[in-house]
Amino acid sequence: MVCHSTREMQRGPVLDGLPEWYLAEQLREFKLGRRGNNPANRAGVLMGAAMAKVETEPQLTALARHFAALRPKPFIRVIRGDIAAGRAHYAIRCASCHGAKGEGKPEIASPPVNVQEDWFLLDQLRKYANGQRVVHPSNAGGVMMKASAAALSPDDLRNIVAYIAKDLTVTSPLQKVAPPKP
Repeated sequence: MVCHSTREMQRGPVLDGLPEWYLAEQLREFKLGRRGNNPANRAGVLMGAAMAKVETEPQLTALARHFAALRPKPFIRVIRGDIAAGRAHYAIRCASCHGAKGEGKPEIASPPVNVQEDWFLLDQLRKYANGQRVVHPSNAGGVMMKASAAALSPDDLRNIVAYIAKDLTVTSPLQKVAPPKP
């Protein structure tokens, strides 16, 4: 809960509301060493090490079920970009796999993007594009993500994420709270 909650400044993504099938698949990828073994991806290495504590398939399933049962959390949107350009790129490059509303398509093992924090989406797209998110050859979706992200500029990636956060995210944005006046 330290890494996947909003309680720590340096943390991983909030997983609440992601589908159980997707969470279980990703946990298995870490457990099998197909993710989390690239030293250039510090967050991935930390998650890979954390998976050593998950010893059985029922434990893995319970973790996936727990996070999937939680409602997606609102977040402070931090990624800015050209929404119109992001919408156009999303329609052409993302919607066929992730759905017109970012809802994902379990039938092709494509996760939703409309429940995830914008900073994390951008981080993962960048890691796909620059090779920090290593993709196992048996992971067809990951191979497609890597090729798709690599074909886009850093501005394109930011614009896509800004569009998702503004128009597709299922939660209302949190507002930054001003510090109390002395």
